[in-house]
Amino acid sequence: MVNLLVLLRFEILEPTSTAAAAAMHDYAARASESGGRVVDHDGDQMLVCLTDMRWGLQSLRNLLAQARRDGFAVRAAIVQAVLARSDAQNEGAGFTARTLDTLLRLASQVGRQQVGITSKLLSLVELGAPEFADLFTPIDEPPRVLPGEPRPQPVLVMAG
Repeated sequence: MVNLLVLLRFEILEPTSTAAAAAMHDYAARASESGGRVVDHDGDQMLVCLTDMRWGLQSLRNLLAQARRDGFAVRAAIVQAVLARSDAQNEGAGFTARTLDTLLRLASQVGRQQVGITSKLLSLVELGAPEFADLFTPIDEPPRVLPGEPRPQPVLVMAG
């Protein structure tokens, strides 16, 4: 089983709309019902740990379609959730610095209505949820380098 760490950023496109806030609340509830959990929530962004790859990818695909339909934007990034401590039973366990760095780098490179992943995660998607693998394509801009990274990882996106 591969746990996914997902950073979601919701963007209001129409000042009087409450669709983005409602979608964020709904997504958090559905993630919890699917066995995942909200790790953190701050303003217009949310960090979620998901335990079901198929559910996670389909839910993000659905969220992109909802955002397009309801007039708000979503930017998301997904990485494999790697815990800093071996005690996976501890709900308060933190994620490795590398996991969080990669997640933030990906999130900074995706556009509106996109979900970004690395090629390493795409390999896991091809094994665990192959029906979603073809939805991800490389972005045109060159990848940013992380400190200590020998070469930058390309960013792949699912666009909605």
